[in-house]
Amino acid sequence: MNPIFLFLRDLKKTGAIAPSSRFLADDITEILREEIVAQNKPLRILEIGPGTGTLTKAIVSSIRPDDQLDLVELNPHFTRLLRRKYTSQNIKVHYGDFIEFQPPAPYDYIFSSIPYETIPEQISENIWRKKVNVCRIGGKIAYYKYLNFNQFRCKYEKSLVKEHCIDEKLVFLNLPPAKLFTLQLNAHPPVDLYVKTQISA
Repeated sequence: MNPIFLFLRDLKKTGAIAPSSRFLADDITEILREEIVAQNKPLRILEIGPGTGTLTKAIVSSIRPDDQLDLVELNPHFTRLLRRKYTSQNIKVHYGDFIEFQPPAPYDYIFSSIPYETIPEQISENIWRKKVNVCRIGGKIAYYKYLNFNQFRCKYEKSLVKEHCIDEKLVFLNLPPAKLFTLQLNAHPPVDLYVKTQISA
């Protein structure tokens, strides 16, 4: 079995001090709600590492029946919980390693609840490269980091945030407090940072 899969599957059991607060979930999905109001086209949305589903609940409450939401979860217990809770045709729960996940088309929005601060840099970089790979040009990537950790342990992540971040926000009503980042990929990352196997937008 893939060692990255084993590492992250075990980490998901203890990766966070507490589930994300509804305040954090509401703030991180605000930009999604604004775009849904502004346009009519269906959106493709991905959440990586939904866990117990706090962020998922905020996403689901925002989307429309024509929007597609994919959830990719490593923990089998959380996967079963999510599959029992979300049975709509436009919501699919996938169990497995996100690195191995192969969607049929790129995403307009990608959300994640992965504890990047506690995983090795190479694994973090692999996840980030995959996120870039499955995000359409013009798409957005939203995630958060806890404030009691170093802001960036992964150089690849730091470079992406420097080039593509369009919004940063502090959320103190969370345990621990968190900082939200929203990136927009209006262009390919620099060649030395980019995964050449990108899905065509």
